[in-house]
Order: sequence, then structure tokens, then C-alpha cells
Amino acid sequence: MALMRINFFSEALGKHHHFNLILPEQSEHYDMNAVPPLLPSVMILHGLSSDNNSYLRFTNVERYANEHNIAVILPDGDHSFYANMLYGHSYANHIMEVWRYAHQVFPLSKERGDNFLAGHSMGGFGVIKTAFEQAELFGKACFMSSATDIERLLNYDWPDFKMYGIIGDVTTTAGTSLDIKKIVKNGIDEAGIEGLPELYMMCGTEDFIYEDNVEFKAFLESKDVSFKYEEGPGDHDYAYWDQGILKAIKWMTKNENG
Repeated sequence: MALMRINFFSEALGKHHHFNLILPEQSEHYDMNAVPPLLPSVMILHGLSSDNNSYLRFTNVERYANEHNIAVILPDGDHSFYANMLYGHSYANHIMEVWRYAHQVFPLSKERGDNFLAGHSMGGFGVIKTAFEQAELFGKACFMSSATDIERLLNYDWPDFKMYGIIGDVTTTAGTSLDIKKIVKNGIDEAGIEGLPELYMMCGTEDFIYEDNVEFKAFLESKDVSFKYEEGPGDHDYAYWDQGILKAIKWMTKNENG
């Protein structure tokens, strides 16, 4: 398999930036006369305390990608919650810029049924946001241990992070780019229930945001959104997300028993 770090000029960020890409082995890569088939791909969004190297360091995603013949796109979302920040960079635009760049330059299928999303915590929020805002591009989306109650995080005493940069000096997320209920409602209005990606939600029962996820599950159900749900023993850590990303990749590639 190939592991690449791509540095390119990001128009969304106004500077050079980078993303990681995993391409599984294909025999056509060694034959100059062959045209390699286009690959399905999953874009994985990291969490708040992680970066686009974390899945490479703390999970077996590279091996999983090779075993299930799927490319993996790993953008860096900083502390943005994958939103266009009020006082900062436009990371919602940037991750889609990465997605388009990867599909333009590398042998990746652009078919909706071959394009997937996954992520945890802040990245889980980013998956929900992107899946509902870009429903026409992605066939499936898996969000793990997701930060679904952003309201509660407004007054959290982060040592190195403030929500102010994303949504400004507000006391509620309602109506902002982090209003998850508004994101879901708008996505349903625009795509319709049938036009949404297939969704897979999972969370460990020992996770400190487990109850938030249970509440979000109930909210999705109240909107008649179809999704696969899984909970079980697990904390807010890469031991859980390593298992989760394997389940997600098997589900995406229709190889859940493999």
C-alpha cells in the first residue's frame, strides 16, 4: 500500500496545507500499460486533541484499507469543528477542497456510492455536519463518540481552545454554524430523508459524552432519520475507535462478515 503526505495550496485557508492519503495495493500500479480501477474512499475526520496523523499512529487503518481495498483521505481540521470559523479559517470549505483535490489527482471514484465519511468526537460532529450539508456526494457516513451537545462545551474550561474563534462571543450555539439540530433539519429539507447518506452511529457506554449521544439518537429518531446504531463497552479513546473504524470500513465496503 502507499501512504502519502500531500502538501498543496489551499485556497480555503489561503496558505499551503497538507493531508494524508492511503492507497491500497493494486497490481495495475506496477504495469505501465494498465489502467488501475477507480477506488472507493473514506474521508476520516480527527478529534479535537488529534490531527491528521492520529489514525495512522493509534489505529490499524492502513492495514484495514489494504485488506478492504479502500482509499483513506485524512485532512487536518485543527480545532475548527470542521466549520467555517467566524474568527479563523474556513475549514468546512477546506475539507471539501481536500476531497475534491484528492479525487482530481488520484484514482478515486467520484460515484456517490463509493464515497464515505467517518470520524470521532469533534470529527464525529464534522461527519454529521458534512453528511447533512453535502448529502449528494456521500453514500455512507459513520460517526463515533460524537460531540453532539456543543452547547454544553461553550463554558467548558479548555486549557488551549475556545469556541469564540468559531462562533464568536455568544451564549448559545442556536443559529450558529455549530447548531447541530439546525444542520440536521436543513439537510432533511434540502435532500429529503431518502436523499441522506446511510448513517452509522456508535458510542462506548463508558464515554463521558455517552448520554449526549443517546439524546442525539432520540433527536434523529424524532426526525424519522434512518440509521444503524451501536453501543457497547468502550471509552473515549483509540482502543474503541480502532475497532469502530474497522467496523465502519467493513460496513462501507459491504464486507461486515469479513
